[in-house]
Amino acid sequence: MAVAVAVAVPMLGACGIRGTDVIEAGGPASFQAFLNRDTDMLLFFRAPDGSLAPVIRTVESSTEFGDGYSESGSGDAGEDPIPTEKVVLALLSGPRTEDRAAGLTSTLPTPRLGTTIKLDRSRNDRIKADLPIALAPLDTTAVRQLTCTIAYSEEADGRLAVELAGQDGTSKSGTCGLDPDREPKSTQTQ
Repeated sequence: MAVAVAVAVPMLGACGIRGTDVIEAGGPASFQAFLNRDTDMLLFFRAPDGSLAPVIRTVESSTEFGDGYSESGSGDAGEDPIPTEKVVLALLSGPRTEDRAAGLTSTLPTPRLGTTIKLDRSRNDRIKADLPIALAPLDTTAVRQLTCTIAYSEEADGRLAVELAGQDGTSKSGTCGLDPDREPKSTQTQ
C-alpha cells in the first residue's frame, strides 16, 4: 500500500494543473475605503490593548443631532461633510453599547449639555480646537482620540496638525500618526 501511495503522489502532481505565483493585491484594507465623508463620522476609541480603534458612524437624515446618528444604515445627511464640531461632541459622548461590547472604551469626560466646540481653521497646516473639557488630566490615548478624530474629520488623510485648547488653560498639539507604538509629538503649556 505504501508503494502505491508513493507512486500516486508524483502522478497527481503532474496532472496538468499548473501552480500559480503569489499575486500582490496592495496593502491591507483601511477604514477610509468604507468612509463616506458626507454621511459618516470617524471616531477613535481606546481598544483593549490601549491602541486607537476607528469607529464609523453613519448620520441618518435628520435635522437633530444626538439620536440622529447610528452605526449602520444609510442616510442622506446633506451635501456637506458632517461638521467637525458635531463629530467631536459624538466622540465626547463616549462609546455606544455595541462599541463597549467590542471592548472599546474612552476616558474622555462627557461635557455638559449645551457646550460648544470652537474651531479655528485660519492656518492651512493646522487646526485649533477650543474644547469644553480640561486637558491636563487626560492621558496620552485620550489626547490621541481627540487629535485623530479632529484630523480625520477635517482631512481625508488625517495628516493635519491639531492644537487642542482645554478650558483649564492647558494646550496640547500634535498629529494623529495612527501608530499605537509611537507617541505623538506633544507640547503642554499652562
